[in-house]
Amino acid sequence: MREPSLLPGKEQNSAARVGGIVLCGGRALRLGGVEKGLLPLEGKPLFQHAAERLKTQVGWLAISANREREEYAARGFPVLPDLRTGFLGPLAGVEAAMAALPPSLSFLLTVPGDAPFLPVDLAERLYHEMVAGQRKSAYAHDGVRGQFLCALFERGCEDLLREFLDRGGRRVEEFLREIGATGVDFSDRPADFWSVNDADDWDRIRRRAAKGQGEP
Repeated sequence: MREPSLLPGKEQNSAARVGGIVLCGGRALRLGGVEKGLLPLEGKPLFQHAAERLKTQVGWLAISANREREEYAARGFPVLPDLRTGFLGPLAGVEAAMAALPPSLSFLLTVPGDAPFLPVDLAERLYHEMVAGQRKSAYAHDGVRGQFLCALFERGCEDLLREFLDRGGRRVEEFLREIGATGVDFSDRPADFWSVNDADDWDRIRRRAAKGQGEP
């Protein structure tokens, strides 16, 4: 029997079971500390491209940000700062999202705010592989490397994440490994996970967007 779709649609009577968080809480030190999520791309901030890819896949969507929160909020999304001080990395943003996740939702989908071309079926594919493997979490793999920030978590991971952070854990890959997350093959579309780590990445993304190659 096929698992029910997570995506809201006419065939469903209930709301989607997934909430989403766009992770924009870092300091972008490799880019001189700019607020990456607010970089302009084709007439709107970079994070909004990621958010628009997610909004059809989730029933609730928020932004994780520790700086320029008013700018993010101006685009109409709830903005969640980390619950811990000191810029402890993306897992601190995931923790804040887990705490804010509406009680009607059972899963949290995480994505980076500097990846504007994300797959529009990301939640669906992660969910089905996670269920098939009876895992608590799943993440995307582009065929070369794990895209660890593109992950789906059961709500029950909240306590495990808090404990991981309390004992000094920071790396997303390490946490995913610890909870037995499964990697999901997205090697058919590796370029959908392009993100901005340096100036060359940013140039490549702008060229693709200008050609209209990022359309769903």
